[in-house]
Amino acid sequence: MLEIFIRDLSDELMWNGVHFDTNTVVPAWAMALYALVALVLFAYGWKKHLLSKLSTVDFVYVGLLSSLLVIWNFFLAPLIPSVTALTSWFYYPDIGEVVILLLVAALIGKPGSVTITVVVYDLLSDMFHYGFGGEPFWLLQEVLAKAVLLDLYLLLRGRFFATNVLGTSTEKDGELRLRTVPGLFLVDSVVGGLVVALDYPVFYRGFFATFVEGISYTSSYVLVTSLVSIAGGVAMGLLAAPLVIYVRKALTGTF
Repeated sequence: MLEIFIRDLSDELMWNGVHFDTNTVVPAWAMALYALVALVLFAYGWKKHLLSKLSTVDFVYVGLLSSLLVIWNFFLAPLIPSVTALTSWFYYPDIGEVVILLLVAALIGKPGSVTITVVVYDLLSDMFHYGFGGEPFWLLQEVLAKAVLLDLYLLLRGRFFATNVLGTSTEKDGELRLRTVPGLFLVDSVVGGLVVALDYPVFYRGFFATFVEGISYTSSYVLVTSLVSIAGGVAMGLLAAPLVIYVRKALTGTF
């Protein structure tokens, strides 16, 4: 029944698996504006020295968690029972991605770490599963939809991500002031859950699917599945929070 929601663009001009068609739900100018704003914010973070260098341990986490993303998406997620109502309206592989990307943010806590992890994951996926057809659009989708948003959030939370600690600096001396906000770690988890959950309905169905699969979804379908994904993202974030906190505490000894 899904065919009623899509328009096949398979006859359009193609290059490397990319369809040259701009009949997207999300306008191309809006996606370009979003990418520009994200770039400006990252440039600001770099100027303010908010983008920290990754340590050797950080790169170990990047390698392990990007590999875990590959294992989850290509070997474990397909084992989840396929329930039509669930898989049509909610992208169930997001369940594992929420946990893994939250772990990246919690264990490394440095802006840019999520983007690096997602780039490594995308390259591994191309080499061992997908092939390089449709690139660089697959990479752009993964980075713009999930990695960039989580890294921008890390500009605010940094190493205190997935904790109840709120770190703020004063304009006068730049001194870091710490205070505890009960339940703040749940906010971090919900934000991560929402970012991952909205990737597929908004960024993929709304924009990138037109280019990489020759499929144009209707705006109503994108809207409805996005609303469903918002509820799913909140639920996934809340459910993932205890596991993320446990792993963070076990590996780093901090909460």
